[in-house]
Amino acid sequence: MFKALLSLFKKSDAKPSLAVRKAPTPKSKPKVAPTRIGELGEHKINIQLDQLPKECKPLSDLLLPNSRSRTGYTQVDHVVISPYCLFVIETKNYNG
Repeated sequence: MFKALLSLFKKSDAKPSLAVRKAPTPKSKPKVAPTRIGELGEHKINIQLDQLPKECKPLSDLLLPNSRSRTGYTQVDHVVISPYCLFVIETKNYNG
């Protein structure tokens, strides 16, 4: 019995039988374009912003003039105007 157990640890050049072969690795999920992932994060924040009190006014996806930018504009994801202050929110949608 001991010899049979040791034979399992010996190296062999033969291909493993069908029962011992590794299962194929599952195909990875298709990657979503970064812009689409960002849009999903912004949508989730919009759902949360819709639940703010009525005195708060949320604005989303604003383009502001910026002379230093290549396009001439700066994009701001969210702005919340409240009676107390102005909130500027830049949305990121990362895992981990």
